Amino acid sequence: MPLGIVLLLVWLFLLLRYPRVMLPTSGVLVGLALLLAAFVGIRQWQNNQHLEELHVTIMYQPESCEFGKPLSVTIDNRSELSASNIQWQVHASQPGQQRNLLDTTVAGDVYGASEILAPGASWQHCFAVVPLRTGYRASDMQYRATDLDARFTSN
Repeated sequence: MPLGIVLLLVWLFLLLRYPRVMLPTSGVLVGLALLLAAFVGIRQWQNNQHLEELHVTIMYQPESCEFGKPLSVTIDNRSELSASNIQWQVHASQPGQQRNLLDTTVAGDVYGASEILAPGASWQHCFAVVPLRTGYRASDMQYRATDLDARFTSN
């Protein structure tokens, strides 16, 4: 049984058995839990705001990349903070469509940038083409980053 459930059951037992002692204590614990939840929520909101300022461009450009790695990925950090541990997944679709055409039996890899990206800086790297479903060509696809994640720190 998970520890959280055990603690909840113990707390309920004590609350029913000793209500005069447990009610004030419970109020303090609930208040602390709400403060913690608010803090975590604000941090998550701030991280999402900074993620919106990371612009990831993925293009099929075999002429500007090394052989076997025709997907050019450029990340622009328009945030006021440095970004590190940047990770994303690739989504490929036909122009004007939303359906992901990656071969789900093979694809699903998480890609990443290992460097620290300073505010206002750009990062560019070439990757191999993600396997597509049968009948589609990599050069006909539009690519975008999904599930973008990063860690932000001040300089």
